[in-house]
Amino acid sequence: MKKRIICSFVALALAWMLPAAGSVPGVMAQSAAEFYKGKTVTLVEGFGAGSDFDVQARTIAPFLKKVTGANAIAVENKPGAAGTIARNYLFTAKPDGLTIMLDHGPRLVFNGLLNAAGVKYEWNKFIWIGKVLQEDALVVVDKKLPWEKPQDLVGKTFIMGVSRPFYEALFAEALGWEGIKMVPGYQSPSERAIAIARGEIQASVGNSASFVTQWDVVKTIVITAKHKNYQKVPTVRESAPKDREKWVTTLEDFQKIQFSFLAPPGVSEDQVRFLEDCLRKVHGDPEYHTKVESLSLDVNPEFVGSKELKDITARMSKLSPDEIKNLRFVIEEKYLAKKK
Repeated sequence: MKKRIICSFVALALAWMLPAAGSVPGVMAQSAAEFYKGKTVTLVEGFGAGSDFDVQARTIAPFLKKVTGANAIAVENKPGAAGTIARNYLFTAKPDGLTIMLDHGPRLVFNGLLNAAGVKYEWNKFIWIGKVLQEDALVVVDKKLPWEKPQDLVGKTFIMGVSRPFYEALFAEALGWEGIKMVPGYQSPSERAIAIARGEIQASVGNSASFVTQWDVVKTIVITAKHKNYQKVPTVRESAPKDREKWVTTLEDFQKIQFSFLAPPGVSEDQVRFLEDCLRKVHGDPEYHTKVESLSLDVNPEFVGSKELKDITARMSKLSPDEIKNLRFVIEEKYLAKKK
């Protein structure tokens, strides 16, 4: 009798323990790996064929196919409203782990914070999977001007050409460029470089590859983070006044979540961890590095995982209504040149 009671107790204990095995990473990873075998995963991007996001999505697709074991990684373009249409689509997508997105994280958060027109998603409910590419913002100025470092623009009045203001205003706020005037309508880096050569504007913002063919016209004076091709260019954090710390962090945080992979709300933790691990494997693949470099893109020096992205967006979710209002004012109004 005593022996039967002991056996029953052991059986009951095992019954309680077995479901917990799902929390063991190896068990869950195996389960997710089996799930993805032979499946088709849809990779959404919201900026249209030929855009940076489209190119990056199609570049990584075959590498993701290999590490996930999927039958196909199908890139789906859903352009419109600067990515909002695609984000709305992802937010309501079936949370089965088969639909993910490569997105402009800063705009997702900013538009969500402001509840901008057309937004039908709750930005802080998306699941952040990981980031493999490096995307640093930098400021260039007219090469003929005597400005060599960001401090040289403090107290100066100058015009910066923009397509749609975002990082430009954050640079200005972080570095104390109160005399900057942003003039919209310059859609591409090459268009802005031509405008600088003509003397229409004096500065512009781009990424590490934006002005590689225009170094005879412009020079770089500041960048968001250290970059292998801009070793001597100071970062915003190295250059900003101490009382601008909040804006430096805001700029850095937005930059860190750009080109992130996301999943819709409700995707299981084991699938998210599996997809994160797959992105980490792609990040470490030398063939992927070679392919990316051939496109003048950069692999991030370190893989950025789900937890780090989640921590960054958690800070953003704590902004007060007044802070959100001020952020909108800085980005959309404060430095915008008044129409004549």
